[in-house]
Amino acid sequence: MSIAFPTHIAVVGGCNFDIYATPYQPLISADSNPGSVFTTPGGVGRNIAENLARLGVQTKMLTALGRDAFGDAIIQQAQEVGLDLSHALRLPHLSTSVYMCINQNDGDIAVAVSDMKICDQIAPAYLQQYGQILQDASLVVADANLTQDTLLFLSQHYGNKLCIDCVSTPKAERVKACLKDLFCLKANRTEAAVVSGVDIHTDDDVAMAAEVLHRKGVQRVIITLGGSGAYVSAAEEAYTMPLMPGDTLNTSGCGDAFFAGALLALTEKQNVTEVLRHGLAMARICAASQSAVSQTVNRQQLTDTLQQYQGGAWK
Repeated sequence: MSIAFPTHIAVVGGCNFDIYATPYQPLISADSNPGSVFTTPGGVGRNIAENLARLGVQTKMLTALGRDAFGDAIIQQAQEVGLDLSHALRLPHLSTSVYMCINQNDGDIAVAVSDMKICDQIAPAYLQQYGQILQDASLVVADANLTQDTLLFLSQHYGNKLCIDCVSTPKAERVKACLKDLFCLKANRTEAAVVSGVDIHTDDDVAMAAEVLHRKGVQRVIITLGGSGAYVSAAEEAYTMPLMPGDTLNTSGCGDAFFAGALLALTEKQNVTEVLRHGLAMARICAASQSAVSQTVNRQQLTDTLQQYQGGAWK
């Protein structure tokens, strides 16, 4: 179901080629293990962008890819789902970002290696070439795989519509200098603690961290709470909602799906409770799939899920 939007969302961030390997039997180190290997485009920014595109949002992504088979595969998949990667930086001297994960035979991670140095090339000089895309966007979304210099550039020029995903606790450090006049920040508990400087152990601590972030200049604060749901604050109002119940086949990518749903609600000028509901509905859809981005998600499925779960205390 395609929805007409007055303008696009611009996503600036990393595109990975993800490789997951799972042995059939308990993992034996320093040896060859028979098993299955699964590959898919990934990366926080790219996952958010794909979710938005699947929801019918015109989505343009500024990123860096190598001139290699992995980069070609990411672009081909983007074309299939309607994600615009036509302005991606293609670099023949660097490899496309790769995340390689080796699991235990029960699916839990054993070890992973991430090669994302190409993300350093998503620099202000590159973004300035596409300033009109950023200027015309209803929202600019960035992930903290970007360098601090690039995050600062975006916050200084587009802060009033910039939405940042902290990505991880170490990378959240890069966001601390970008909070003045920032439109939206999404973090989990530990990332929010890093950015706000508030130790988070209780619900009151979550609210205190959000208050500190508002004082630093953030207009909308989204803090995901793992199995306890999520919290959204707009300074004058704040709400917490639990996860929507259902079968969970996968948790990878649920945070990215949540942010995509929240961004859609923000684009439509929805209130704080609807930002939460849209985010949690997208997380529910992702959790019921076997992929980091549900291969069936669309606007109708989101609408159906929102109708299925009314209010904030799911019964």
